[in-house]
Amino acid sequence: MSFLQFAFNNVKRNSRAYFAYFLSSCFMVMVFFTYALFIFHPDIDRTELGSNVQMVMGIMEYVIYIFAFLFVLYSIGIFLKARNKEFGILTILGGTRGQISRLVFVENMLIGALSIIAGMLAGLLLSKLFLTLSARMIGIEELGLYFPAKAILLTAGSFIFLFVVISAFTLFFINQSRVLELLKGSSKPKKEPRVSIWVSLFGILLLAAGYYTVDKNLAIAAATGIAGTYFFYTQITVLVFRMLKKSRRLTWKGTRLIWISEMAYKIKDNARVLFMVTVVTAICCMAVAFVMSVNLGNLRAYENNPYAIRFFLNDPSRGENDLMVIGQKLDEKGIEYQMFRTESFAAKASGRTPEVAIVPADTYLKIAKALGLDAAGSLQGDQAVLVQSDNEARNNPDWGKNSAVKLADPDLQLQIMKEIRTKLEVSPLSGTNMLVVSRPVYEKLTKQIPENKSYRINDVYIYMVPAWTNAGKPGREDQEYKLGLELQQWAYKQNSVEHSANLLDSRGGRYAMQEQGVAMMSFVGVFIASLLSVCSASFLYFKLHSELRQDQEMYTAMSKIGLQPGEMGKSSAIQIAVLFFTPIFVSAIQTLVVLNRVREGFGLDDVNQPVLIASAAFLAAQTLYFLLVSTRYIQKLKRVMV
Repeated sequence: MSFLQFAFNNVKRNSRAYFAYFLSSCFMVMVFFTYALFIFHPDIDRTELGSNVQMVMGIMEYVIYIFAFLFVLYSIGIFLKARNKEFGILTILGGTRGQISRLVFVENMLIGALSIIAGMLAGLLLSKLFLTLSARMIGIEELGLYFPAKAILLTAGSFIFLFVVISAFTLFFINQSRVLELLKGSSKPKKEPRVSIWVSLFGILLLAAGYYTVDKNLAIAAATGIAGTYFFYTQITVLVFRMLKKSRRLTWKGTRLIWISEMAYKIKDNARVLFMVTVVTAICCMAVAFVMSVNLGNLRAYENNPYAIRFFLNDPSRGENDLMVIGQKLDEKGIEYQMFRTESFAAKASGRTPEVAIVPADTYLKIAKALGLDAAGSLQGDQAVLVQSDNEARNNPDWGKNSAVKLADPDLQLQIMKEIRTKLEVSPLSGTNMLVVSRPVYEKLTKQIPENKSYRINDVYIYMVPAWTNAGKPGREDQEYKLGLELQQWAYKQNSVEHSANLLDSRGGRYAMQEQGVAMMSFVGVFIASLLSVCSASFLYFKLHSELRQDQEMYTAMSKIGLQPGEMGKSSAIQIAVLFFTPIFVSAIQTLVVLNRVREGFGLDDVNQPVLIASAAFLAAQTLYFLLVSTRYIQKLKRVMV
């Protein structure tokens, strides 16, 4: 038998141990390859959005590669530790360190080569489906098949280099171990997990510091939160199980004594893995929930906007021409519309960060007629009418009838004599309350605005299109969606190329652009989240497999004194469930806390529902992994029961 055959047989005989590692490596190669397939597609540069996605995917290739490096390094380290006894026997039989190093190197390269081949084959088989789904999700023209020579060379070269470097690097750890240490392998008796109440309290303080600083300094919050999570697993949870073990009333019942006693060891031994899985899952949950919240906010902004198009006239010399272009584009499509001009200026009000829109009564009359709102009535002196949506009213509980509003720059106190509530946000300036004043007061205020702040005064032309309703999500084939996107792109060209100061806001176009951006993030995020999810489950599988021999010895001894297979299965299932599901629940809590604290700062909509949906998706995936792993693991334990 040749040396290569010996290495191949070793891999073949340890196929169960290597299966999850091989599968995860294949999945990483496949994701990397499919991204490269998209990046090097010859038709991807035809659209501006396609180029942007290409750039984002290029960045994600680096992220995947870095994570793949860390994953492979960690996985190989676990396997080498589990095989220490095997290496010790080979050393006694005459194997030199060089031969053992060569054996490990060849085995790693065999698994790596098989992973690369299988991953790229899977990517090729799914390439048509991937390209079709990606084009449909992002909203670009369908991409056809092509021979991905560059993608194949990049993927093969990158991962061959990765496996060679890591295989060579791991040899250093083998050469540092003595024969006696190798023979002991993982059969050395476990020491009682050491835990400190003071360190546990320090971990709690770090978590509390992360909570209180998350909306002030994200870097400090992230550092303290991650450090606190590490101490949560290495100290706090061990302390909790030790305290549970001291309670005979709780512990000495059924199989609780077995699994509660073992969990302190399990948590301590797997602390690093649980810590990494929690951090990775929390990051994925935050990313998914953030994208979902942005998407939900985009839809609500569309539904709350009654104006099909708003044109902000900041450059009067170009205004007539721009308005004519907008009218021509609407006329070409046979769209009936109404257009009227509004006047307003943005003012600061004491005690409020967002600005308010000051609108003259005659302008409000046009808006009221177009939207069917209540009349403002007669205004005398410094009286004003407050017009705000239900959503804005929730943010301003002290604003209402008979309250006073102090304006700053120009300075004036307005007395609110009437409040008009609306379901939609009817202010010409997005995101503002509207204070309606008489024309003389409006003229007086605008004259007091300094010259260097004249940009606060807004002439806004509003287009009302009866055929375009904002009830419900617009489809990509809807006229408002397509024409709105066309108008937004035209306006972007006017601003960036011809340096026009005029601005255009199309309700459908803005929704379309944000939806495409969210689709791009979702497209990238789905694959990254699934990759991290698979690898996280693999981490736990590797650790369980490395401890299998110890558990078999323990349950063999316990079966001799009467432990039944069913009791053993229940005890093992509970322990594995704690390892698999604790990171999901911890990450869900962390995500809820963080996103709720930073929601207003990032302008996010409701985050609780997206977080729960994202966490439920990870929980469902982890449940599937748990069933697969626990079933196989318990079957192996049952074989040694007497």
